[in-house]
Amino acid sequence: MPNSKKVTIKDVAQLAGVSPATVSLVVQGKGNLKTETRQLVAQAIEDTGYARKPSTARHSRGLQFAIIVDDISNPYFHTLYEGMETELVTAGHYATLLSSHDSVDRQRQLLRDLWETEIGGVVLVPATGTKQSDLSEFENRRRPLLMAVRRIGKTPFDYVGANPMVGMQIATEHLISLGHTAIGFVGGYQKNFAYGERYAGFASSHMSHGLTLRSELVANGGSTREFGREAAERLLNKSRRPTALIAYNDLVAIGIMDAITNAGLKPGRDIAVIGYDDIPEAELQPVPLSSIATPAGKLGELIGQALLNWSTDGADRSPLDITYPPRLVMRASCGAIDRDLSDGDLDAVADL
Repeated sequence: MPNSKKVTIKDVAQLAGVSPATVSLVVQGKGNLKTETRQLVAQAIEDTGYARKPSTARHSRGLQFAIIVDDISNPYFHTLYEGMETELVTAGHYATLLSSHDSVDRQRQLLRDLWETEIGGVVLVPATGTKQSDLSEFENRRRPLLMAVRRIGKTPFDYVGANPMVGMQIATEHLISLGHTAIGFVGGYQKNFAYGERYAGFASSHMSHGLTLRSELVANGGSTREFGREAAERLLNKSRRPTALIAYNDLVAIGIMDAITNAGLKPGRDIAVIGYDDIPEAELQPVPLSSIATPAGKLGELIGQALLNWSTDGADRSPLDITYPPRLVMRASCGAIDRDLSDGDLDAVADL
């Protein structure tokens, strides 16, 4: 470790054994880097304190803000960060991307470290299992702590995100309209509040149509491509395999399509697949992935605007609650041509 008081990007690069440019990409949430490389750099950042402890938030070039996500390798969060950063940089400010590695303890420590600085504000995508009590020490501060993408119940914090329950209802209703009755739900962690909302949408659509929920077609416990592939392999080996699968996110859905293809089947023809998030990689798959779009770039812009509009008396006002409407982008993986579910269809599902 260098002895200099001020840790530089070169110090982080030297510790991680990568180039300064690679460190910069990780900090900014950009680049097509391997998960292992991002994790290595994230650990070096953690060890040196480079990103966790910005020396000051207010300087001649503006304020420093931070966004903490649970998985820095998920492309969805890169796009979210870029949308937020664009708004902040345009106003002369800065943003840092940090990872909690989906650990409530690490998340708490990151927040404490940031709050010891003059950070302008923090955006948090809560780690799995986060409760309001985990964040109580950060309430009533004269700067924003904004929840993004996932709720953790009713809190005094601002929120910007989509509606997971409605999004999953839209996906399930579409598959039912195509005649599917054996629909599986794959991915996510039960302790995650977003999982509960998405599963509720999945289950409520089944119940509204009098369909039986088959518990053997529900596989939770992961949110990666690898988990999706492994879970789908198990489901495909069942004597009564599903005819359609809905994934917790697009990474899981891509893994599901890997398993379907490896089994000599074709997504969209033999088994319908719908993901969630509509990351850029979704439409680039060999069979383009249908997905529930919760546009990360737009949400990032809204988050940036919310941070900029947060005034010094923000703690005394009612919490901001911005819920962006999800939509289904239909591609070949669910046996449909490319198009968005119409606003009229969206309104009909939202009224369920």
